[in-house]
Amino acid sequence: MTLKKIRLPLVLVGIVAVFTLQSHKQEEGMFPLNYLNEKDLQAAGMKLSVKEIFNSGEVALTNALVKVGGCTGSFISDQGLIITNHHCVYGGVADLSNADHNYLENGFVAKNHEMELPIDMPCRITQSYEDVSARVLKGIDDKTAPDVRATTITANIKKIREEESAKTPDLSVEVSEMFVGKSYTLFRYTLITDVRLVFAPPVTIGQFGGDLDNWEWPRHNGDFGLVRAYVGKDGKPAPYSKDNVPYKPAKHLKINAKGSKENDFIFIMGYPGRTFRHESAPYMAFQEDFQLPTIQKWYAWCIQQMQNRGKNDVNKSLAFAGTIQGYANAEKNYRGKLQGLTRTNLVNRKFEDEKAMQLFANQIGQYEKVIPTVTELWNSKKALAEKRYHYSFLNGQSNPFVAASVINSAKLGIATAKDATEKQKIKDQLKSYLTNKFQIVDVDYEMDVLQELLQRIGKFRDLKPFLGKLTVQQWMLKARKDKLTDTAWVASMLGTKIDKLLKYKSPLTELQNYLSADMQTVEKEWNSLDNQLKAIMPQYLDLKEKYKSGQFIPDANSTLRLTYGYIKRYSPNDAEVHTPFTTLRGVWEKANTASDYRLPKNVSDNLRVENVPKFFTDPETGEVIVCFLYNLDTTGGNSGSPVLDAEGNIIGVNFDRSYTATINDYAWNDKYSRSIGVDIRYVLYVIKYVGKADNIIDELGLDI
Repeated sequence: MTLKKIRLPLVLVGIVAVFTLQSHKQEEGMFPLNYLNEKDLQAAGMKLSVKEIFNSGEVALTNALVKVGGCTGSFISDQGLIITNHHCVYGGVADLSNADHNYLENGFVAKNHEMELPIDMPCRITQSYEDVSARVLKGIDDKTAPDVRATTITANIKKIREEESAKTPDLSVEVSEMFVGKSYTLFRYTLITDVRLVFAPPVTIGQFGGDLDNWEWPRHNGDFGLVRAYVGKDGKPAPYSKDNVPYKPAKHLKINAKGSKENDFIFIMGYPGRTFRHESAPYMAFQEDFQLPTIQKWYAWCIQQMQNRGKNDVNKSLAFAGTIQGYANAEKNYRGKLQGLTRTNLVNRKFEDEKAMQLFANQIGQYEKVIPTVTELWNSKKALAEKRYHYSFLNGQSNPFVAASVINSAKLGIATAKDATEKQKIKDQLKSYLTNKFQIVDVDYEMDVLQELLQRIGKFRDLKPFLGKLTVQQWMLKARKDKLTDTAWVASMLGTKIDKLLKYKSPLTELQNYLSADMQTVEKEWNSLDNQLKAIMPQYLDLKEKYKSGQFIPDANSTLRLTYGYIKRYSPNDAEVHTPFTTLRGVWEKANTASDYRLPKNVSDNLRVENVPKFFTDPETGEVIVCFLYNLDTTGGNSGSPVLDAEGNIIGVNFDRSYTATINDYAWNDKYSRSIGVDIRYVLYVIKYVGKADNIIDELGLDI
């Protein structure tokens, strides 16, 4: 596809240009592109100019970057071929798999375009940006009530999106908050929904080490996958069609297969998700004392139940696979964050900072009430947290309960609908949810989740008026017979019997009715506290800016960022030193020593190559490098980001952080913050020898 000249971001946060990057030193930084200082970058080792990285209206490195699903990807051919992580395509591969075609276990290779399979991973390519802070904050001043402020901002953002979508109907538009309540940027993206799986290594390579190695170093997994973006014959994004053609990016990355060495300068560009470095000390304390341990323990419980249910059933195991992976990733991440908060003493340091900020506020005669107000609001949230989080678990992880909630909500909506048209719209929405989103993999698992949550909820909410003389366990016997646990029955009600479904009264709909009012009250109170915090945080940030002389950058928020640093070893624990490269030799040392290191013979045989071409080996050691380690500042969303050398060539694909670097969401620490990538040569090695996909090697223009 030939595009008009793309207006890529000169700045991603235009209104905060008053902040500048300090002179070069090794420090945290998920930098919006306008924060880059060419002299600092060159002093650090960069061989590209800033214009070669991004250049408004001209082709630059940013044209090769893409947000794919919830991850980052990059174009590596002129035929729309995108490289990202295996764990990013994992759920899609699992969905495409079954007992007869287990692509998750055996891997997937498309030998030609016709063999590529549709996968639900929409791609967003940044086209342009615009500062819309004044438009978002229109009608708001310091006297505006918090709830009114929140409603106004939401309405203004909706209006902006509608207006911009009308102007640029071919683009997807999003408004991103850069600083809470202060600055907002409109981003325009080309949205490509026809994305197809091209290559996925066997899970025993892509996820070699599994949960055991997750968030750990050393690593030996080939965590990569390849997908391709397709568009209509006119070059414009279009729904899936066999007639669609590969997308032609304005730029794709060149592959550097010469390798790298310790202390080499490298950088990453991508779409890091969320960081929380400008949050208050009470926020950090809430994370450490409640949110992280509560969610971590709940996910651990759910994972164990799903694993137990899938042990002896391949199809059920595959159906649970994506959910288990997501939960396991988050569960270990939260444990790592808790460790990081303890090791770095971050919470106490935050409180010490706020004491100094309070003294400063008193001295300048401004913002004296800001920190006490923030503290009071977080104390109120903490008092409400246990009830709110367990209600959230019920609404998020119990599918039959959610179905009951949707049905009850539809009943109420129809009862107050103005006319037949509005009633039909509600029915259509109910059908859509129950058709597309309602899923029960295993009834027993769902009932175990529901019972566990009711027992927990019973500790802070009196269930006796609902249960009567029954215990939770006795009531669950009734719930297990509820027809809302039968997906086939629910499906049979979605045609002409939708009115019968709306009249259905069951144990689950009665439970939802009983809890609904309190759930709504809790959520309303929680949202009100959130709105009050959002209203005060601009003043908190103003105080911090004055106290710190303005030298800080906005938190990550899934918009394009750059981070740079070096390939670098570290010492995570006393008397423990981790060097920055792993090799194929390490795969053989781990292979089949534990279930997470499972390596079937057919995969192992393909990995063992006699007389490996020098293309794949490290010039100094002769080893096949598998993974490498570096001190860049990354977080969730950087999964799949290309790791680039000083000249902007791809040398690897970022896929994880060390366990000690899970703290990055709250603070970067050079002693503990390390990120992990798979070497591009190992990627090519697996494509050639395990996948036998010389067609892909040829597409990349490589001579091996």
